[in-house]
Amino acid sequence: MEELWEFFVGEEARRYRRTFSRVGVAMLAMILLPVGVQLLLQYLLLTQAPALLEDTMALYLISAVTTYGIGFPAAMLVLRTIPVERPDPDRRQLSMETWVGLWLLAMGWLYIANMVTLSLMDVLTGLRGGTPIPNPVDAMGDLPVAFNLVYSCLLAPLCEELCFRGMLLRRLRPWGDGFALCASALLFALVHGNLYQMLYAFAVGLVLGGIFLYTGNLRGCMLLHAGVNFVSAGLLPLAGLFGETGNLALAMLVLVSMLWALYWTFFRSRAELIDCAGRIGWGDGESWGHFWVNPGMTLFVLVLIWVMWLTMR
Repeated sequence: MEELWEFFVGEEARRYRRTFSRVGVAMLAMILLPVGVQLLLQYLLLTQAPALLEDTMALYLISAVTTYGIGFPAAMLVLRTIPVERPDPDRRQLSMETWVGLWLLAMGWLYIANMVTLSLMDVLTGLRGGTPIPNPVDAMGDLPVAFNLVYSCLLAPLCEELCFRGMLLRRLRPWGDGFALCASALLFALVHGNLYQMLYAFAVGLVLGGIFLYTGNLRGCMLLHAGVNFVSAGLLPLAGLFGETGNLALAMLVLVSMLWALYWTFFRSRAELIDCAGRIGWGDGESWGHFWVNPGMTLFVLVLIWVMWLTMR
């Protein structure tokens, strides 16, 4: 009983919850503020220009501006109130060949996770009586290529890497690099707000977070993130211009990336990964308990459930 009391009201517990609750508030601001502003703007459009509500481009433009112009800056302002208690990882210089291998690694795990996700969505569709769960990413295929490139290869890598790897991961490192890696990747997945993106966002978050911890190179993570997104935002429409030949070439690239990801993880770098996993701290039950049991994170999870419910309707 005394241990339970100490878990909730002890001085160390209060220090944990202050930090983790701010993280929850930051994530809450990231998803709640854009949704609130989007609803307001959609109401204004309904009264002033209802035809724009049928324009996918206009809706995605509103989403991009509110997410990366309001949500992410607000989240980063909250995260800045949490001190960085450990020095940044040492910078490592990697060869271009290594960076290309890491790009294939990130891309491969993204597509492996996406295949698993699609299988799970088929199961959920069956459980819902054949009613499919809407995929919000599908609509982006109808948007101009230039918009998708700016959205996916500039705004997303810049803001997301700065926030999740550059700010959040660095502030969670006092509880262990493994803890910081997993927690930041998990939150990176959750803030995507839909079931289709969560699993592969978590996989990519682990890869990018691991690269940041190994290299200390945030710019490299941004470029890798942009490179991964470029496959769908740039290479996919480019391949379509060449018909079956282009689509076959893109499919081969995706297949090679998945095979490389499996080979790199379970054979080529297996010993190094096991050694690294044994040296970094992954957090204990108390750390993870405080990470989730605090006011900020509780509110974030509740709002996230609400947002996900809206996307599944």
